[in-house]
Amino acid sequence: MDTRDHSGRDDAEFRWLERGAGEPLIFLHGLMGQMHHWDTVLERLGSPARRPMALTLPIFDPGMEASIDALARHAVAFMDAVDIPRAVVGGNSLGGHVALRLALEHGERVSGLVLTGSSGLFERGFTSGVPHRPDRSWVRRKMEEVFFDPGLVTEGWVEEVHRVVTTPATALRVLRFARDARRDNLEARLGRLRMPALLVWGLDDRITPLHVGERFRELIPAAQLWGLSRCGHAPMLERPEPFADAVADWLVGTREHRAAVTPAVGGVR
Repeated sequence: MDTRDHSGRDDAEFRWLERGAGEPLIFLHGLMGQMHHWDTVLERLGSPARRPMALTLPIFDPGMEASIDALARHAVAFMDAVDIPRAVVGGNSLGGHVALRLALEHGERVSGLVLTGSSGLFERGFTSGVPHRPDRSWVRRKMEEVFFDPGLVTEGWVEEVHRVVTTPATALRVLRFARDARRDNLEARLGRLRMPALLVWGLDDRITPLHVGERFRELIPAAQLWGLSRCGHAPMLERPEPFADAVADWLVGTREHRAAVTPAVGGVR
């Protein structure tokens, strides 16, 4: 797995993982996620024809505005910095929301979408019902709700998230991003999307239940929905092999559609 760092314009810093070559695919993690949550997916998808990447989103960068729009701008700046005019863009949870905003506002840069447990319509988020002083047992319970298999939640991961939600500066950023995601309901705009979209949903997702994925399929004109059994809110972590295989099959099946999607007048901005 290649880990890359790059400085772009305006002193922007980018950190990402990548495998393979060829058509770029950019994957975005969720609010409490990280680029390494895509490791197995990248390993399985990487090939001479595919260049999957997992970009770190600067969620806890104090110099970054805490908004979906700011994260979408960061993703566009990354594409500019590494000379990627168009890509398939995907994301989990908050990362899916960022991918959708990127597709809606910079459609000429997005040839296809891969959404899994995405916010943008409805999400029962991590910040609901937060006690004044969340302890480790509360953090563990909330994290276990994300997965079908609670054994994926390790003590080290609980400690890391507990530190985030009990440190005032990072806890405030989590709340601001969660609030912005709730306010930014995309239902009325999704019909404008013209690129093909793959929706990979855990059938046991308790954060964005299956009916949310079904609603995305109804609203996005060229969307396909694929369900994974024994899987919760983070299919790329819980069922990475079938997730990657679904993406690979979809890439083959939508190759002509992705190539035919006409960029906006004026080309790449």
